Amino acid sequence: MNVLGMIPSAVILLGSGPWLGKAAFAGVFVLLLVWLLFMPARLIDEDRGTAWWRSARWWAVLICSVQIAVYLYWG
Repeated sequence: MNVLGMIPSAVILLGSGPWLGKAAFAGVFVLLLVWLLFMPARLIDEDRGTAWWRSARWWAVLICSVQIAVYLYWG
């Protein structure tokens, strides 16, 4: 039985390039970054007067940005 015959050809074509895998994996982190940037402050219980080094949102955005760079460069 031919397993590849069961997979639609569009899926095979989409998965054929290494750049697409990098973009798809980094895209998940881009969506997370967008959510982190636009998430209401009440969801993380953070005051507006919090210093940047104590801000959970700032650290999450920084870590997410580093993850995007890592997966795009070494992915």
